[in-house]
Amino acid sequence: MQRFDWPGSLTFTFGLGSLLLAASLVAFPLIDQVYVYALFAVALLGLAAFFIWERQAVRPMMDFRLFQDRLCAYASAANAINGLARGAVLFVLIFFLQGPYGLDPLWAGIMMAPFGAAFMLVGPVSGYLSDKYGSRGLATTGLLISGLGLLGLSTVVSSTPYWLLALYQALMGGGSGLFASPNTNAIMSSVLPEKRGMAAGINSMLMNTGQMLSIAIVFPLVLSRIPEDVMFHVFLYGGGMSGAPLAAFEAGMHEAFLASFAVTLLAAVISGLRPGHKHFGLKL
Repeated sequence: MQRFDWPGSLTFTFGLGSLLLAASLVAFPLIDQVYVYALFAVALLGLAAFFIWERQAVRPMMDFRLFQDRLCAYASAANAINGLARGAVLFVLIFFLQGPYGLDPLWAGIMMAPFGAAFMLVGPVSGYLSDKYGSRGLATTGLLISGLGLLGLSTVVSSTPYWLLALYQALMGGGSGLFASPNTNAIMSSVLPEKRGMAAGINSMLMNTGQMLSIAIVFPLVLSRIPEDVMFHVFLYGGGMSGAPLAAFEAGMHEAFLASFAVTLLAAVISGLRPGHKHFGLKL
């Protein structure tokens, strides 16, 4: 009978929760930084306790021995870093559509369609191609295309035509779709069949953790420059932004997208360094 890993689950939740809270508060100068530093220390202790426990647990929540395989380790690292790169992008972009672009919440959501459409179109195709040609080239190319879209988004302003904004979204969504399926294929191919459930869970956890950290870091840095009354009005009703709040938001957004571009390049380098893997008896 399998036992739930309560110590591992609690130490991970405690450590990661403290890290996310600390990263969220660091952008706000009104918060006493002593509390922020204390939260970072608690996060370090919690995650260290999690690592130590998992290394000796009989039924660990996360089996670190899976990462002894280079393919699994590199593909997992690329997945986590990609989540960190693009986790906050869609949130910042939809705020841009409601603020500088002046759309209401409904139309802002509709105008995000190019990202999702490109992801859905490319994802199944990349999965099929990865079965034939392997994951390394496809996943790395996908990250580079996604990075190109992020670089384009770092230049948009309130007067940018929508067709160009849609093109950058499509590049980001298509690149993400080209990366996701081959990368998951690589991870599943690198572990024993009885470990694939755990590997799939770790893969999702790493991606979600990267995305949460991205939101916790980027979102406060962008929005802390905007007056609260302007921020809440844009969130609730849309309707535009002008003057100093517009300039401050666009500057913060450009910095966030450039940082995401740089992190995506790092993920591409790690993805390109992964070894080939065997599929149907062929090394890919």
